[in-house]
Amino acid sequence: LRQGHIGLQNHGDGDEVAFRNIRIKQAEGPSGPRTGEVRGVNGKCLDVDNANTADGTKVQIWTCNTTAAQRWTVGTDNTLRALGKCLDIDNAGTADGTKIQLWTCNGSAAQQWAPQTDGTVRNPRSGKCLDASGGTWNDGTPVHLWTCHTGPNQKWTLP
Repeated sequence: LRQGHIGLQNHGDGDEVAFRNIRIKQAEGPSGPRTGEVRGVNGKCLDVDNANTADGTKVQIWTCNTTAAQRWTVGTDNTLRALGKCLDIDNAGTADGTKIQLWTCNGSAAQQWAPQTDGTVRNPRSGKCLDASGGTWNDGTPVHLWTCHTGPNQKWTLP
């Protein structure tokens, strides 16, 4: 663990308990990639605009509706995929406000996303987070890259 603790159960007040040879083993995670909705601010889902698969298509937040445009796969290669394409940073940018889009998967650092324990999803290359633009967060609000600050518009729940 990088943070937190591991608890061991005791029997009750006054009971003496001893432990010996305690070992900690990594639990087996789910096999294969995880697929489902990526939920963000106000319970809205990460959505591909009009389920368009063209490179450069806007990625936005939208009321969850179980369509393919909102079905994301967390790849074992640290990508987020929808409609056979990857969540991508436009031109591998690193500036606040850089557009997030759908793009043909190419293994680049602009398509790598790492979920953090604080609920943010960070691009390791830029050190910045996936962010829902603005402060109103209506259907169609685009997502972009922004300095991580753990506000509600940077909290995501992955499948």
